[in-house]
Amino acid sequence: MSKDIEIICIGNEILNGTTIEKNSSWLATRIRRIGGNVSRITIIRDEFKEIEFTIKEALNRRPRWILTSGGLGPTYDDITIESIGKALNRKFIYDPIALAILKRNYFNRGIKKLNKYQLKMSLVPENSQIIDNIVGTAPSVLIRHSETEIICLPGVPIELRHIFKENILKMIIADHKGIFFKEQFLKTIKIRESQIAKFLETVIEKYDEKEYDFYIKTHAKSPTSRVPKINIYVSIKGFDEKTVNMKFENIINKIKKEIYRLEGEIL
Repeated sequence: MSKDIEIICIGNEILNGTTIEKNSSWLATRIRRIGGNVSRITIIRDEFKEIEFTIKEALNRRPRWILTSGGLGPTYDDITIESIGKALNRKFIYDPIALAILKRNYFNRGIKKLNKYQLKMSLVPENSQIIDNIVGTAPSVLIRHSETEIICLPGVPIELRHIFKENILKMIIADHKGIFFKEQFLKTIKIRESQIAKFLETVIEKYDEKEYDFYIKTHAKSPTSRVPKINIYVSIKGFDEKTVNMKFENIINKIKKEIYRLEGEIL
């Protein structure tokens, strides 16, 4: 079992271009910062067969976490939880905790009696864990399958972000206890990617070890400018804090030295 995390974004509105998908990038950034690894991001339609197939396919890769975004609402195309339950052959129940959350959230909006579309959001696979949503209406749902945790998050960014920060992030942090991570962006001018590419390749080859996850990526900021600007991203993670810190400092110092040798500047 790996500690990989997969993100599945669900919504026809993403694929037809009417909604810009930002949730996966936001989630991946927060996961990266605590030393987690997002191994795959998938965007799919609001279709039963598509969601079921994608969940089953993801489970076959045995990730530690699957985070889904979207499809928790009251409308006809909000079918994420139902599709996942069917993929796992689970029975469905009207969860009392989910129902209490819905009643509270709608009561706060002036609605005292729930209709069948609103009640639908309390129908979840048996043995699910309900996660509160105090920003929107529909609760999130955690479904355990073997060693994989499937967390269904709302597609509305403000709701997703609050639920993730308040409830999910601490679970993932606990799961990554003992992993040490460092990263840095070196912002440079007066050198181009092509000038430093060979040097970075040799650094990667030198520090490529199974015990440590080491990554370098250059980002050209003004490729057509006469005064080039590039950002160099460096990260490393491993299980020994002292070694991670030492290797990271060595790598950063070597890259800085090469930048100056090439007559570049670090901002």
